[in-house]
Amino acid sequence: MSKQAIFLDSNILRNYLKINGISEAEFAKNIGVAHSTVNRVLNGKRNPGGKFISGVLTEYKDLSFNEVFIFDTDLPKGNKTA
Repeated sequence: MSKQAIFLDSNILRNYLKINGISEAEFAKNIGVAHSTVNRVLNGKRNPGGKFISGVLTEYKDLSFNEVFIFDTDLPKGNKTA
């Protein structure tokens, strides 16, 4: 079975927050997660969970999944990419 993970493109999100004058704390409140969660995700200490992802996509309609998140799938052992 392959492993799947979703990662945040922190550079994109940090730039978005800066351009729009949104603090990490304000962003966290808007998407419904703790400020510490936002900080950990932005610093690569944890991957974004479902609540983080849905909060971003629900509250910030001008951000798309493909713009902010990276979906990575490890192929099962023995499989190769084309």
